[in-house]
Amino acid sequence: MMSEPTLLLLHGAGTGAWVWERLAGKLATPAVALNVPGRVEGATPGGCAIAIVSELERCTTNGEVVAVLHSLAGVLAPGLALCLGPRLKRFVFVSAVIPPSGRAFVDGIGLMNKLLLRTFFKLKPRGLRHSPSMIRRSMCNDLDPKTADEVISRYAAEMPGLYLTAAGNCPAGLDSTYVKLLKDQSLPVRQQEAMIARLDSPKVRALEAGHLAMLSDPVGLARILDEEARL
Repeated sequence: MMSEPTLLLLHGAGTGAWVWERLAGKLATPAVALNVPGRVEGATPGGCAIAIVSELERCTTNGEVVAVLHSLAGVLAPGLALCLGPRLKRFVFVSAVIPPSGRAFVDGIGLMNKLLLRTFFKLKPRGLRHSPSMIRRSMCNDLDPKTADEVISRYAAEMPGLYLTAAGNCPAGLDSTYVKLLKDQSLPVRQQEAMIARLDSPKVRALEAGHLAMLSDPVGLARILDEEARL
């Protein structure tokens, strides 16, 4: 009998492994939430993937992995596919940014956003943190006030590496699912659909939730992740 896969939960911009805590207790599938080590000078998507898989191997057995990538963590997919090899069962992208093949995060979000982000990082080379009002508006629109305040207080500045460095190419034929968040104000549905179009025949799921669905609807997202792990 094959062992259950492990859900590898990777957070997006500004948050950390803590953002999955509310959801983790709702899962029937074994899961490991790790911090993405991108907030250091010289970080790259490939380097972060190597560090994540190394940490994962210290936490789990060598069974199959379902990699759950939220938002910015979408850029880690090529590196994770390379490092995990046959252990990778599938990707589940949760409102994740999928750069064009071989390109960087900034190349996948439109020309104006690309220019703005490059400018912001020139002005803030030691880390970019959105204003509290922007975090509340784009990421907390369906959160209760207490949870929104926690997100804002814990939101961390991001370094440019994961945004500006090319992510590489994913091997063809990988199984993937994209969870489209229908109330997302950070990566609106139209942009999510552009990301989906860059994947190789993904399965698409939908959830009536905002960008931080693991906080606003942990039960609904946990149900989807459990179902994807059982495929």
